[in-house]
Amino acid sequence: MAAWVAWKSVRGPICTALGIAAISSISLAPPAYAAEPWPAEVQANYRIQFNGFEVGQFTFNSSVHERTYAISANADISALLGFVRWNGATRVSGALAGNGPRPAGYNFDFRGASKAGSIRMSFGSGAVTTINFNPPMPDPPGTVPVQPAHMRGVLDPLSAVLSLSRPKDGNPCNQRVAVFDGKARFDLAFLPKGEVPIAEGKPAAAPEMLTLCRVRVVPISGHVDDEKAQELKRNLGIEVAFRAVPGADLFVPHRITVPTFAGSAELVAQSLTIRTHREQIALVN
Repeated sequence: MAAWVAWKSVRGPICTALGIAAISSISLAPPAYAAEPWPAEVQANYRIQFNGFEVGQFTFNSSVHERTYAISANADISALLGFVRWNGATRVSGALAGNGPRPAGYNFDFRGASKAGSIRMSFGSGAVTTINFNPPMPDPPGTVPVQPAHMRGVLDPLSAVLSLSRPKDGNPCNQRVAVFDGKARFDLAFLPKGEVPIAEGKPAAAPEMLTLCRVRVVPISGHVDDEKAQELKRNLGIEVAFRAVPGADLFVPHRITVPTFAGSAELVAQSLTIRTHREQIALVN
């Protein structure tokens, strides 16, 4: 029981970090972002840490063919000396339009020690059209109801990656994205916080600085409006440090940090492979 209570205290920040990782995984950099096509393939691997200890791995893969896209993300977590294990796999497909991504289907499967399930969503005309849960996932008491308007003009967590790839001013830290994951509707607001040096080794001629963003999570509906939700709203310490990849005209998240009273969850980049229409680029930390 003590181990389970401990896991519940760390699960929140880790899941928040995973969600931000999925949404901010790739952003196209200026000045070529307006004309540069989306890379044909992107593969990224991250180490998941809590209070400095490695607890899992997160992988992100995207592919673009003509005007369609497919994205997958996987998270594997083993905490408390293996007492608690959790796996989540997300698959998304859609089309690329002039005003950004248009998701068609979203599949999320998860499995833990005591619970497993899936969420399926379909999209059409810029809105969520169907949602299926297996098994049924009733909302807990006190949940803020999701209204029909909350499911219009939104993106699933992985399609939001492509939305962030086209920042209007080329700044990854000056964006806001509306997200619906099948249960909760929320906004993520990225705000500039300056630059920090890259502590790890870097390839020759690569930029020496990381672009640092603060991230505000703004719950809209589908959440329980309790102290945890209020803490999330007040948490101004969530950060994403983006690394520029000039050869691909990309920003990629190098480190994602979610601090809480229980400790700090981090995702740290381990490797990145990008295949553009010109070349293949690999970064390893």
